Amino acid sequence: MNKRGKVVRDTNAGTGLISIDGQQFPFELEGMWKSDVAPCVNMVVEVDFGADGRVASVQVVPESQLAREQAEAAMRATKDKGAALGKEMVARFGAGTLAGMAALVCGWFVFNTITVQIAAGYSSGLSFWKVLGVLNSPLGFMNALGGAGGGSGAYGLFAVLALCGPLLPFFVRNPLAHLANLLPLLFIAAVCAIGYFGLMDGLKQAQGAALAFGGRQAAAMAAEMASGMMKEALRAVSFGLGAYLSVLASLYFAGRGAIKYLSSRA
Repeated sequence: MNKRGKVVRDTNAGTGLISIDGQQFPFELEGMWKSDVAPCVNMVVEVDFGADGRVASVQVVPESQLAREQAEAAMRATKDKGAALGKEMVARFGAGTLAGMAALVCGWFVFNTITVQIAAGYSSGLSFWKVLGVLNSPLGFMNALGGAGGGSGAYGLFAVLALCGPLLPFFVRNPLAHLANLLPLLFIAAVCAIGYFGLMDGLKQAQGAALAFGGRQAAAMAAEMASGMMKEALRAVSFGLGAYLSVLASLYFAGRGAIKYLSSRA
């Protein structure tokens, strides 16, 4: 029978002692010690007991093995805690809410919302979060395409608030709290509207500048050129997986929130 123990007294002064489960067992260096290194206090050892219950042999447990066992124990503990936390989250918020939140997070922060075809065979994508950075600082558009991106500013704050909207009904017991499920969809719609009107405003400013310096004919030419550039730009832009995930998850939350709100009012 083998048991794990710890040396509490070495053999420098005679018989050594090993502590196992609160009990102490004597051992001798000659005939019992099976390792190449001498025993020392606090050394972890593997003890083999004979049929009479006495120590038959003692062997040190390598530090590499102890480290591996500790790492495995830590991983098991982390896995168990993660599983328990997951069960608690599902019990509190429901699988549908967690799945929808995961889709929103991936749609806004992980996957590309739009992909821009910069040149033949080369394209670059922007996540929804990076799109917010472009809206906050349009001059950083090229940096965003290069992967650097910029700060999202107030847009980022509103995005976080909208993202937390579907969780509000679990903390606020009021029928109106269900309407917070509409926040992700409303925020996406607001971002699209801001982007669209921003482009239109830029075109109007260009047309106004041409009218001021070159008259109506120059303004008409500028409008035609801007329209052509806009069409080419739109051809170069396509929606990515992030856009579809964001819209589907937002529609799910919006529909669920509206149904629950109407049910609570009935």
